[in-house]
Amino acid sequence: MKRDISVPDGTSSASLLAMGATSPLTSSSPTASVTPTTRSRLREERKDPLSALAREYGGSKRNALLKWCQKKTEGYQNIDITNFSSSWNDGLAFCALLHTYLPAHIPYHELSSQDKKRNFTLAFQAAESVGIKSTLDINEMVRTERPDWQSVMFYVTSIYKYFET
Repeated sequence: MKRDISVPDGTSSASLLAMGATSPLTSSSPTASVTPTTRSRLREERKDPLSALAREYGGSKRNALLKWCQKKTEGYQNIDITNFSSSWNDGLAFCALLHTYLPAHIPYHELSSQDKKRNFTLAFQAAESVGIKSTLDINEMVRTERPDWQSVMFYVTSIYKYFET
């Protein structure tokens, strides 16, 4: 986009720059001042968004993701996320996390920890409605009290990547 700036007679380009005008030789692009190191870090964060989260919260990527989950679900009844296994075993943590982004898809206040199958079904359907594929099996999640923490973390990472990056 070109702008035609009329210069009053006798006004030098230095005076215009002092008044806040930009020189055609300088860039006002927000990435113009990005250093190669910053550019490299941004590229890395696109590949691995959990690295940025770890920098923000400190500690390991796993603990940073756990802290992010705790922050997102703060104030939700019956939610106490302390790990990526038993904290997720009734489906409510998934429902709470997804409810923060998709409240119309999950009637959180109507849910019960006793109805695991409904909770997992609602959460996974809500996530799939925006393109997040479920990597967890509902029946397996309903049967176990201690789901595989790596599988749960992988799925939660998918949710984080979709909504936060």
